[in-house]
Amino acid sequence: MSVEENIIKGTVGDVKKEIGKLDSVDYEALIEAEKKGKNRKTLIEWFELKKQESGEKVEEKAKPEEKKEEPEKKEKIKKEIPVEKIMFHERKKLSKDEERIYRIRFREKKAIPNFMRQELTKRKRLKAVWRKPKGEDSKQAEGKRGKPRNPGIGYKKKKETRRLHPSGFYPLRVHNVVELEMIDPEKEAAIIAGSVGRRKRNEIIKVANKNRITILNPRRGEIQKK
Repeated sequence: MSVEENIIKGTVGDVKKEIGKLDSVDYEALIEAEKKGKNRKTLIEWFELKKQESGEKVEEKAKPEEKKEEPEKKEKIKKEIPVEKIMFHERKKLSKDEERIYRIRFREKKAIPNFMRQELTKRKRLKAVWRKPKGEDSKQAEGKRGKPRNPGIGYKKKKETRRLHPSGFYPLRVHNVVELEMIDPEKEAAIIAGSVGRRKRNEIIKVANKNRITILNPRRGEIQKK
């Protein structure tokens, strides 16, 4: 009995197990032996499949590995938008009446105490942020002497000094050119909103320079050197 006939004599499962143990198998001889013997179609088809697979593996080993050329990634070139220069950004030259108002503002600001939240000095984890004191027996909420002060209507500033910027102008936040044109350049100044992009910001700066409107929040590179 030949080696092939010895392998084939068992069931299909046994044949597959025995072939799996072998390093090299002659599938053509196995097919011929099977045809002469039991002639099981399923086993013959399986041998033919294995024969094809083994042939493909040999071809793959013989062929050198071809390096796949990766497609070149195109870099997106961002178009740089030129920066418009701000002409008016300096502090206002105050008149005598405006200086008086400015001094009042300074005194008012100095008079307002730092409103401390309850037990700020006792508890380390508390932040120096105002919170209304709570509790039925809270001495600070009752306004007892010796306790931190609470904000009240009495600390309100005068109407003429309210909203006054250190530059001497009354600031107004601006999002577009339409809002900018509503500003009085002698009394008010513009603060360009942070959400405004470069292109629209340039448009606002152009109109501000034309109308001699001061911009209080110039960015780096926007100030025109004299």
